[in-house]
Amino acid sequence: MGEWSTGVLERLRGAFSGPEWESAVAAARQENEWFTPRQVARAVAALREEMLAPQQLGEWLSAYRKPAGWQPGRVGIVMAGNLPLVGFADLAAVVAVGHEAVVKPSSKDRALTGYVVRQLQRGGCSVRMTDELRPEGLDGVIATGGDAAREHFARRFAGVPALLRGSRQSVAVLAGNEDDEALKGLAEDMFLYWGLGCRSVTRLFVPEGYDVRRLAEKLSTLSPLETDEGRRYAECYRYARAMAAMSGGRWADGGFFVLRQVEPDAPPAVPKLAEAWWSEYRSADEVAQWLAGYEKKLQCAAGAVPEGFPRRVALGMTQRPGWNDYADGTDTVEFLLRL
Repeated sequence: MGEWSTGVLERLRGAFSGPEWESAVAAARQENEWFTPRQVARAVAALREEMLAPQQLGEWLSAYRKPAGWQPGRVGIVMAGNLPLVGFADLAAVVAVGHEAVVKPSSKDRALTGYVVRQLQRGGCSVRMTDELRPEGLDGVIATGGDAAREHFARRFAGVPALLRGSRQSVAVLAGNEDDEALKGLAEDMFLYWGLGCRSVTRLFVPEGYDVRRLAEKLSTLSPLETDEGRRYAECYRYARAMAAMSGGRWADGGFFVLRQVEPDAPPAVPKLAEAWWSEYRSADEVAQWLAGYEKKLQCAAGAVPEGFPRRVALGMTQRPGWNDYADGTDTVEFLLRL
């Protein structure tokens, strides 16, 4: 891969400061009430530590070779807006490969995305933003959204090589002997970015007889969430707690979130905001079978995950993906090199 792409991305690591960046952060809060300054800072810290350090960049790019006769093209990127800079990895991959990037940002993440695009432009990258991405003139497209949006993208970009992503859920498996450090990691997996991402853990598998109320109490003391900045989140919590109380099922109150029990064989689904689900398991085989059956509906699984599931991570790492933690398990760079 070209050395220039590594250099421009390395320089981006030090670009998240100064008046222009501060203005973008302030504008992002106006666009999206969930993008509090502290949540944006956490997202940027994860990018700088897990993706933009020279060693990570070098190891990532060194694994690929361009096919003989390869020529750059034009790739459209339709970005989601549920997390700060959630589309950064796709944009960086397009730039690193050498394609021209045409970015359709989410209206909920335009300010931060626009800032990164300007930094890349100043570094000599061929990248621009657009309010409407048309299939004409595109050699490929990467689009991320919910399941309904994915179907829309499939129709809109029919005939264009496409990498399309829909809704997924992330889960955690507890062995029952996790210490405070591991549970702090679980709290980050669950509550960073208000639990709005596909990598946010919203389903827990716990051993039979596990004390879930004690877990809820522990998570409430370890959470990275700044509930004083989330008026709407507080409203969601009150609603989730009222629904849990009326459900007649088993549940636990964490003070700003609710854990509700579901049957072990219940399929993946995204709970309401401020709510997570838990199920008891008798054996690791039981969990392994569930994970295998729903692998295409899951983004990642954290903790004591049985061997065989392809996207296993440690507790505390679901919200800190590296370059090779490709969304849905599809290698973005390989896709781009085939265009």
